[in-house]
Amino acid sequence: MGRGVGFAGCFVVAMLACLRGAGATEYVVGDSRGWTAPPNITARYYLEWAANKTFAQGDILKFVVNGTHDVAEVSKEVYDTCGNATPISGSDYVLLYSLGGFGNENGQCHFISTVDFDCENGLKMVITITDLNISKSPASSASTTTAGALCMLVLLSTSIITMLMN
Repeated sequence: MGRGVGFAGCFVVAMLACLRGAGATEYVVGDSRGWTAPPNITARYYLEWAANKTFAQGDILKFVVNGTHDVAEVSKEVYDTCGNATPISGSDYVLLYSLGGFGNENGQCHFISTVDFDCENGLKMVITITDLNISKSPASSASTTTAGALCMLVLLSTSIITMLMN
């Protein structure tokens, strides 16, 4: 079990390093407050937090969960009704894609806490991925290819080091 946990941790760190190198932005949801519920926030806190951000495909949301809360990516219908959902397991990092997961054609992604009445009390957020079509010039395609090759090298090195350490 230790070997798998060590590898998973190294793999996540390596992937995040690759994404950051490829121009992704990491957002800590709620900034210094993290992902928390009232009385620490107002009912519209996360909607207001997301309103002044520009999210793009490949960006990362980091949910720093404070207390006994959790986070689930849900459909718009579940978001609107604060319905039942399965929390994200393992990692509180979410990689943004416009049509991945529950995202719709408008690039919206919906998140809620599934604990008790967290969602009804405002522990929910909708974001819009505004950069839906990433157009690449020939120069940026070359740099993306280079970044991809470097990422593969980092992942391979991480795998080898993790196996040697365990």
